[in-house]
Amino acid sequence: MNHISVAIYLDVENIQGMINFEDLLDDIRLQVSNEFENVDKAVFALKKAIGDSNNLKRFRNQLSELNFTIEDTPHIANKKNRADLMISVDALEKLHVDHPHFDLFVFLTSDSDYSIVMNTLRKYNRQVWLVATRDDSQRTIFKSSTDKILIIDDYRVIKETKSRSTKTTRTKTKPKPSDYEKLQPYLKNESDRRALLGMLKVMRSYTEEKLYTTLDTNNRFRQIDENLNLSQTKFKKFKAVYKVLEEAKLIEFQKDITHKFTIIDRQKIISYLNKIQNEE
Repeated sequence: MNHISVAIYLDVENIQGMINFEDLLDDIRLQVSNEFENVDKAVFALKKAIGDSNNLKRFRNQLSELNFTIEDTPHIANKKNRADLMISVDALEKLHVDHPHFDLFVFLTSDSDYSIVMNTLRKYNRQVWLVATRDDSQRTIFKSSTDKILIIDDYRVIKETKSRSTKTTRTKTKPKPSDYEKLQPYLKNESDRRALLGMLKVMRSYTEEKLYTTLDTNNRFRQIDENLNLSQTKFKKFKAVYKVLEEAKLIEFQKDITHKFTIIDRQKIISYLNKIQNEE
């Protein structure tokens, strides 16, 4: 089995709001399948988060459950801490020692100082990915020093706020059913919910311009939830999952070709993923 060995570094000083790191890791696994030929899976041989204690405590539970190594780097004289320096030195050390060998380095940051270490890693034929804001993804210094940029907003936890209902004497009209309602019958049972979440995560790794096959998509689904037996869910088979996603207007199958489809609205997929996870 061919695999890609991945090192991921999180500079928590640069993270605004709450991020679902499990989602991020799942998407990196799936994106590896998109970017590397003849690779079966991505293996996270190193996961490290560095920052000061105040920032780390926001994510500590998540990071601990995902087996990240956590390093506290307090600020010196109330100024900038040394997270960027520590991460850069650690990454270069891994390159020098080369045991284990890392094929891909992923950095979550908005600090342009990292461009130095990223350029160095690429010089030694390592792939370098960046997780950054949409604005930072357009900066020349990052585009010129990385092989791929993932958008951090795709993994952001957005809490929905319920608007207050106002009393009215008008006759109430029945609201038009939303596409999301097509998914709701499958959110009550944990196995059904896992099947739906797993498939939505795969769809999130896709783009709207390309054509995808159900066979390849099924294999990618198993990369992030290989222990789920679909026969024990309400869906029974993958075909039923695709039917629900098509009814929710998230994907569209090609005419007269039952195994090829396109993504209709990737942002809607991301929105539904967040909505389902908020309902836990």
